[in-house]
Amino acid sequence: MAGRPGRKMSTVRLLSLDTSSVVSVALLEVADASEPVILSDALGTDTHRHAEDLVPAVRAALAAAGWERPDAILVGEGPGPFTGLRVGLASAEVLAFAWGVPVYGLCSLDGLAQQLAPLAGGEFVAALDARRKELYWGRYDAAGRPLGGPQVGAVASLPQGLPVAGAGATARAAELAEAGVAVAPGTETTPVSAAHLALAWLAAGRPEHAPVARYLRESDAVAPASLAGGAK
Repeated sequence: MAGRPGRKMSTVRLLSLDTSSVVSVALLEVADASEPVILSDALGTDTHRHAEDLVPAVRAALAAAGWERPDAILVGEGPGPFTGLRVGLASAEVLAFAWGVPVYGLCSLDGLAQQLAPLAGGEFVAALDARRKELYWGRYDAAGRPLGGPQVGAVASLPQGLPVAGAGATARAAELAEAGVAVAPGTETTPVSAAHLALAWLAAGRPEHAPVARYLRESDAVAPASLAGGAK
């Protein structure tokens, strides 16, 4: 099996994926006795090209690192829009089966919070765009540890007195301003990074639970009544 020269057997090669907002793919080398090494952290820009962009991004990352396959896969569970989130979860499961490696899941907002905690300056709300004038959000302490959520709702549903951080701040900028909700400076356009998702997973003690989709609400797609059994 291909690998980096001199790689210790105790080192785990981790592929981390997230499609809760844009496509993000990261490769990390994780050893028990040292800090994880982030080899790559590719972040897309399009929130509608998950199916087209994810697999090519994985292939490019593996080729650049000289890996045939990782030793484990981590995937963001959301919350996020149904179609994009499903692409990441299904791809992670298929790749894990094909490679014969374990796949684990973690709330995508935990990764976002891990990245933004140093900028938030205390307890905060990590938020992503949920469309329909709503946010996917979770409450986190100053170190990025979860205190509540994930939830989906309008700006009025957010905990009072806490700044909002993450790409949801830009998506709901008008609503946040109208409600007088503060936004953590420098975080307004930040999506979930797969590398920080992995760092959050490591900080949580590497929980080894299978991915569970956190859709939080039904898909925006509605089946025709004739297919759904509603036609009379």
